[in-house]
Amino acid sequence: MIAEAFDTLRLLIIAGGAWFIAGAVALGLVLAVLLIALHAAARAAWRALTDQTGRPSSSTTHYEEAA
Repeated sequence: MIAEAFDTLRLLIIAGGAWFIAGAVALGLVLAVLLIALHAAARAAWRALTDQTGRPSSSTTHYEEAA
Protein backbone atom coordinates (compact mmCIF):
# COMPACT_ATOMS: atom_id res chain seq x y z
CA MET A 1 0.00 0.00 0.00
CA ILE A 2 2.80 2.42 0.87
CA ALA A 3 4.70 1.36 -2.24
CA GLU A 4 1.65 2.13 -4.38
CA ALA A 5 1.36 5.55 -2.76
CA PHE A 6 5.01 6.29 -3.54
CA ASP A 7 4.53 5.12 -7.13
CA THR A 8 1.50 7.37 -7.48
CA LEU A 9 3.38 10.29 -5.97
CA ARG A 10 6.33 9.68 -8.30
CA LEU A 11 4.01 9.65 -11.33
CA LEU A 12 2.34 12.87 -10.19
CA ILE A 13 5.71 14.56 -9.82
CA ILE A 14 6.82 13.40 -13.27
CA ALA A 15 3.53 14.55 -14.82
CA GLY A 16 3.78 17.91 -13.05
CA GLY A 17 7.33 18.36 -14.32
CA ALA A 18 6.25 17.55 -17.86
CA TRP A 19 3.43 20.11 -17.66
CA PHE A 20 5.85 22.69 -16.24
CA ILE A 21 8.32 22.14 -19.07
CA ALA A 22 5.55 22.28 -21.69
CA GLY A 23 4.27 25.52 -20.18
CA ALA A 24 7.73 27.05 -20.16
CA VAL A 25 8.26 26.15 -23.81
CA ALA A 26 4.86 27.58 -24.76
CA LEU A 27 5.56 30.78 -22.84
CA GLY A 28 8.95 31.11 -24.54
CA LEU A 29 7.36 30.73 -27.96
CA VAL A 30 4.72 33.35 -27.17
CA LEU A 31 7.38 35.79 -25.96
CA ALA A 32 9.46 35.16 -29.09
CA VAL A 33 6.48 35.92 -31.33
CA LEU A 34 5.72 39.11 -29.37
CA LEU A 35 9.32 40.28 -29.64
CA ILE A 36 9.38 39.62 -33.38
CA ALA A 37 6.13 41.58 -33.80
CA LEU A 38 7.50 44.44 -31.70
CA HIS A 39 10.67 44.52 -33.77
CA ALA A 40 8.68 44.61 -37.01
CA ALA A 41 6.53 47.45 -35.69
CA ALA A 42 9.60 49.42 -34.61
CA ARG A 43 11.21 48.94 -38.03
CA ALA A 44 8.03 50.06 -39.78
CA ALA A 45 7.81 53.15 -37.60
CA TRP A 46 11.48 53.95 -38.17
CA ARG A 47 11.07 53.59 -41.94
CA ALA A 48 8.03 55.86 -41.82
CA LEU A 49 10.01 58.54 -40.00
CA THR A 50 13.26 58.33 -41.95
CA ASP A 51 14.31 58.20 -45.58
CA GLN A 52 16.41 55.41 -47.07
CA THR A 53 19.68 56.80 -45.67
CA GLY A 54 18.52 56.56 -42.06
CA ARG A 55 18.28 60.31 -41.63
CA PRO A 56 15.00 61.98 -40.71
CA SER A 57 12.91 62.59 -43.79
CA SER A 58 12.19 66.08 -45.03
CA SER A 59 8.51 65.67 -44.14
CA THR A 60 9.38 65.44 -40.44
CA THR A 61 11.99 68.25 -40.33
CA HIS A 62 11.54 71.67 -41.83
CA TYR A 63 15.03 73.11 -41.87
CA GLU A 64 14.34 75.03 -45.08
CA GLU A 65 11.28 76.72 -43.62
CA ALA A 66 13.13 77.66 -40.43
CA ALA A 67 15.93 79.37 -42.40
